[in-house]
Amino acid sequence: MKKYVLAAMVATALFSCSGNPKADATKTDKNKQETAQAPDMHNAETSLDYWGVYEGTLPAASSPGIKTTLTLNKDKTFTLRSEYIDEKDGVFNDKGTYTLNGNILTTKQEGGDTTYYKVEEGQLRMLDQQGKPITGALAKFYILKQTKRY
Repeated sequence: MKKYVLAAMVATALFSCSGNPKADATKTDKNKQETAQAPDMHNAETSLDYWGVYEGTLPAASSPGIKTTLTLNKDKTFTLRSEYIDEKDGVFNDKGTYTLNGNILTTKQEGGDTTYYKVEEGQLRMLDQQGKPITGALAKFYILKQTKRY
């Protein structure tokens, strides 16, 4: 009799441990879906070292280009040096403050001009006045590369 009770206990334990494979698979699939739907909290402010100096030559209608240096400070201020190549008196220095919303950096000069950039790994991509990506043949030239990090 003890053998039958022991065999029944072992069989019950094995049966309850094996569970229903379909139910286990459904639980696993549900867990994968919940994990996949978690919002991505990564953005420039939390994921990238965006403070520092950015340089590049932007297109210009009146000269071969505008040598540009944008410095982003940790205190949310910036300086901007724009040098119109081959133009006399073509150097301009501006400063102001900036904000970061997600990966969109908005600079506001003391004179009131606003410029938008998309923060990317190691670079800033200049956006148009509506905050949209610049398209067309010159789009690849609206990029400032990070040359120094703070």
